[in-house]
Amino acid sequence: MAFWLASARKGQDRDWIQRFDPRFWTVNFPRPMMASATTTAPDGLRVDARFLTRGDLAGLIWESEDRFDHPLLAYRTDRDYSRTTLTFRWQSGGIIALDAVNGPTLTIEGRDAGGAPRTWYVRLWNYARSGTPTDARIELPFSQLAGGFLLPAEADPVHPAAIDRMFISLVPPSFAPGSTEALATAAEGWAELTEIRCDGERATI
Repeated sequence: MAFWLASARKGQDRDWIQRFDPRFWTVNFPRPMMASATTTAPDGLRVDARFLTRGDLAGLIWESEDRFDHPLLAYRTDRDYSRTTLTFRWQSGGIIALDAVNGPTLTIEGRDAGGAPRTWYVRLWNYARSGTPTDARIELPFSQLAGGFLLPAEADPVHPAAIDRMFISLVPPSFAPGSTEALATAAEGWAELTEIRCDGERATI
């Protein structure tokens, strides 16, 4: 039987996906805690986590480069999020809520306008358009995003044209950064992103 060990696309059919398609998010975490990400709908996903220490943190990740799929199936690399807006409904339980210190934060890794590596910490609660700390509508216009806990006083504007990776952090209610102290009992937490929608100039890839 003929076969071909493909390392790149060469004339195969192509298609488009919505940027931030739930099927292509991943999750990462320190051992021995556990976490998983599950696609629940064409526009939804769920993260379940089991925290074992006070310092445990799970990250729900979107990468500009698809490093995991086969070269014939991977989505196109595009690090420019200028004039792109991501919206979704956030629901969670068993983790620190959106409005609290150490609440869910969008960490953006990329480069500034001069090309120097930069990281921004975007507090999701600052971009909640309605709802409560555990059930809110989030709108992230990348060309207008700013890191910082309090806006506008602590605003750190994001450079949206050179983003490598971003992730949303989920931590247990007793979270203490850097701690290895074991919890008395394992803490179960979850978060759901539903009604995920991407609009703007670069909404598909």
